[in-house]
Amino acid sequence: MIKLTAVFDIDYIKYAVASAGETRSIKAYHPIDGTEFVAKSRTELWGHYLKKNKGLLAEHNQKNGTEYTADELVVIDIQVPEPIQNVKHSAKSMFESVMYHLNTNKYKAYIGKGESWRVGRSTILEYKGNRKDNLKPLLLGEISDYLIQRYKCEVVEHLECDDKVVMESFNKSDHVVIGIDKDYAGSPVNWFNPNYYQNGAVNCNKFGELFLNPNGEVKGYGRLFLYHQVLHGDSSDNYKSNSANPSFEWGEKSSYKLLKDCKTDKEALEAIKKGYQIIYPESRTIKGWRGDDIEVDWKYAFNENFDLARMLRYEGDFVVGTSVMEKLKVI
Repeated sequence: MIKLTAVFDIDYIKYAVASAGETRSIKAYHPIDGTEFVAKSRTELWGHYLKKNKGLLAEHNQKNGTEYTADELVVIDIQVPEPIQNVKHSAKSMFESVMYHLNTNKYKAYIGKGESWRVGRSTILEYKGNRKDNLKPLLLGEISDYLIQRYKCEVVEHLECDDKVVMESFNKSDHVVIGIDKDYAGSPVNWFNPNYYQNGAVNCNKFGELFLNPNGEVKGYGRLFLYHQVLHGDSSDNYKSNSANPSFEWGEKSSYKLLKDCKTDKEALEAIKKGYQIIYPESRTIKGWRGDDIEVDWKYAFNENFDLARMLRYEGDFVVGTSVMEKLKVI
């Protein structure tokens, strides 16, 4: 029996244990009269992050006849970390649990640092630009150093960890990517998601399938899931198919309906072409995230999202999406 090599995108362990290894709360006050609020989270304080019209703030307004709004409050984040040894133990347990489940002692580990090349590639919306205000765990640096030292992690810069582990695992049947990022579902690798042990290692190096969950969320694997990512987008990474035409409604189900019955790459790319032409029936000029004017048509938007969604298989693996369409005679 061939021993598997676990190829860790160890960032998921880093963020999971550092986040769990601290207690968070917030204190807020009104700058004019000094009224204070203490809550476990912003959601507890004012409800939905867009509407901001419920929670403790709404209760206070109703009780006291005030009309405070969330935007008026000064909010202070409070973070209280656990002892670092507890957090290190959690990281070690998560790592060893995967190794035990795969019944192997062979591994490679990678950890990310700095900005991805995709930030430079993005022009419509800044790649992962919606994460800039996210609160970072206090122990993130210390736990990163611990993981690097204990597991001899290779530090990945410029590329994303996702790219590096796919490069290391591409065309290697005895290598399994370990990570929780859904981008792996659309990459040509064997993928083990530690959040779903029951699924085992899934071979994603095939055309694949899509599934629509009862809650409307689309799941899947293989190139068909990659095509879905390209046609729908990924809000967590801050790119969408309708980013340059945001008033045009386009959700997961819109992508799913066009792609679900596709059986070949050509059919899937024809569906993607159809979708992008619906969203962009004609060229339009927009302001890019850097403030420059950009002329966007369906090909422009498709090519950008194709680059942002697709993981690299090897160094220099940059492919123009429309060139793939041309090769398959889709355009």
